[in-house]
Amino acid sequence: MSSILPILSICIPTFNRKNSIIALLQSIDNNKDIEVVIIDDGSTDDIKKAINYKQFDLNIKFHKTINRGRSSALSDAIKLSSGQFIMIMDSDDYFIPKAIDSIIKEINLNQSIKCFLFGVEIKKNKFFKKNLPPKNLKANLLKLRADFKIKGDMKEVVSSEIIKKCIYKKCYKYRRTPTSLIWECVSRNIECLTINNCVVVKNFDDFGLTANISNIKYENPEPMFDLYKQYYFSNLYKSKLFRMRSKIQFYRYLFITKKNLDIRFEDIFFILLGFTLSHFDRWKYFYKNKIISK
Repeated sequence: MSSILPILSICIPTFNRKNSIIALLQSIDNNKDIEVVIIDDGSTDDIKKAINYKQFDLNIKFHKTINRGRSSALSDAIKLSSGQFIMIMDSDDYFIPKAIDSIIKEINLNQSIKCFLFGVEIKKNKFFKKNLPPKNLKANLLKLRADFKIKGDMKEVVSSEIIKKCIYKKCYKYRRTPTSLIWECVSRNIECLTINNCVVVKNFDDFGLTANISNIKYENPEPMFDLYKQYYFSNLYKSKLFRMRSKIQFYRYLFITKKNLDIRFEDIFFILLGFTLSHFDRWKYFYKNKIISK
């Protein structure tokens, strides 16, 4: 591969995570083939000063914006990257030692491959659990999830040319949009090679986005509707169970968004389930926020 551009861009959106971002940067092995793109989404904890103080021997692009949410920050990071491949990292996660070398090695060994799927270690309540994909499967990301039953968080490494085409068109309209919208689009363009190796520790804490995910989804329902619409009508996988689940979620977020669409009479069972879930979401959202306001 050409040495003019970095092989890998690590894209990191962050907000008020100074200590976490320092830990993440410390976990990155110094490698001339990578760049780190950080978008500070209007933080108030002076992340840049902390990074400059540590004097990391890394190729870092740092850009601060007003607070707009993760969706905008991530999209900016992808657009500002110059690497041949892109990897998205949350600021509270970190790399396993030698992971960068492992990723670069796989890219160099498989130069015809434009998408890789690596495993992660899940850290929750101080316990670690490996989540690994099978070895050397080759299929689109959606098929890997739906037909090969690969579940949970994984770490995608995707060609920059492809992923930049797959930035969600409404990314600047909403504070939170599921990254799965990007992966669904990637699925329509290329196949992915699974690598049976963990490269990242995925940290679940009580203060991250995932801790408040139900509220975030309810407040940003249109991206969820768009995601499940793509899943429901996709021809990229065969699983009937995955399609049924997607159909239920499609109608669930259809009711939350209050969109006017022609609905299929044969879908009446899924419509009723979606309707029930949407009302449960509404009740849970207002009940939860009523308690918080007290």
